[in-house]
Amino acid sequence: MKYWLVCVALLVPTRALAQATVATAPPATAVARPLRVGVASTSAVGVTNARFFNQLVGARLDYRFTPRFAFGGLLSYANLKGKDRRMHNVLPEAFLEYRIPYLGERFGLPLRFALGYLPKNGPTLRVGAGFDFALSERVSLDVVPLEPMVWVSRERPEVSLNGSLSLRLAF
Repeated sequence: MKYWLVCVALLVPTRALAQATVATAPPATAVARPLRVGVASTSAVGVTNARFFNQLVGARLDYRFTPRFAFGGLLSYANLKGKDRRMHNVLPEAFLEYRIPYLGERFGLPLRFALGYLPKNGPTLRVGAGFDFALSERVSLDVVPLEPMVWVSRERPEVSLNGSLSLRLAF
């Protein structure tokens, strides 16, 4: 009986301490730095009837809900092929991103779906998959070597194959 009381006396504080530790620990899905800003560059090569080369350069902002899932926006300056000369426009886009971690958090495979609207032309849609590398705890590099994109221009869709590069800062 005396050993039983000693065991109970030893276990009660340990159990209370374990419960206090569990209660104060952050959830496993919490993201330390959920907000990210970055700069992005995209080169688009047209593969349908109207052969073209378009260049997009812009700023992006996204929020990571979990280490794998993010939602954000991208506002790009667009240098576009026009009928007779180069045209300039702005392309706002909203995107969803799902990141498949590989080798921990240092390297991953992001899958992205983006919808945008090019004023005086029409909607855009792009789907991409690539690689991201954590250069430090706050800085990452995103490389998407092949990203198909649909541009709807005057009721006629055009398709391009894009390559994208972005540098992001988390805070």
